[in-house]
Amino acid sequence: MVHIDLRQVMVTFPQPDGGEFLAVNSFDLKVEKGEFVTIVGPSGCGKSTILSVVDGLIRPSGGEALINGKPVTGPGSDRALVFQEFALLPWRTVESNIMLGLELQHKVPRGKIEALVSHYIKMVGLQGFERHHPHQLSGGMRQRVGIARALAVNPEILLMDEPFAALDAQTREIMSAELLRIWEQEKKTVLFVTHSIDEAVYLADRIVVLSGCPGCVREIIPVSLSRPRNLEIKDEAEFVRLRRHIWGLLEQEAQRQAGGRAGS
Repeated sequence: MVHIDLRQVMVTFPQPDGGEFLAVNSFDLKVEKGEFVTIVGPSGCGKSTILSVVDGLIRPSGGEALINGKPVTGPGSDRALVFQEFALLPWRTVESNIMLGLELQHKVPRGKIEALVSHYIKMVGLQGFERHHPHQLSGGMRQRVGIARALAVNPEILLMDEPFAALDAQTREIMSAELLRIWEQEKKTVLFVTHSIDEAVYLADRIVVLSGCPGCVREIIPVSLSRPRNLEIKDEAEFVRLRRHIWGLLEQEAQRQAGGRAGS
């Protein structure tokens, strides 16, 4: 079942001189329900813009974005966005930060909110830190709060914009493994933007490689690595082959862009 359907999506932004900047062009992607899809590409190629289109924060200048066959007209409770910045409210505790989305929705009774928050605190491994404030947590723990807050509103689709980019390498690997564990339990549809090729391969069912600006699909690569996965899978020949292939595509794109700049 197609869950996210992006058809010839184009996004432009106005320029100070009155012109338009083409950020995304002719972007096509279909994501199945429960699928984990990662997006990689050069800096400034429109990866985050695509997530914003799916979330309904940006309306396409051309083409269309569909969720369950219906046009995206704005943000909805069926989608949740996890940012690179932790975006936690500093005056709220772990518990109350996770409660925030549920409180804003006004759909869940107070007694059930507390039970849901407790459930997701356990799921992301933050038992004992319920009363802590963000400044009392490590970066990895703050990102766990962000993920729990997104999951607590029970979205069908989880949109993740480089959520682990600010973490150190070891914490980043731990969080990637934790995310896969949670995804195996929840089976949300995930669209995950990253600059890390290893992260893209490790997490995904499919990897979307974008061209440079304007962003469009260069190649969509299926990942045949078995699930469930652990970090040892990075030593397998197929993982290494996929990493090299994606790196080659990105290197070609970098050379193409450099050539274009040299010729301009």
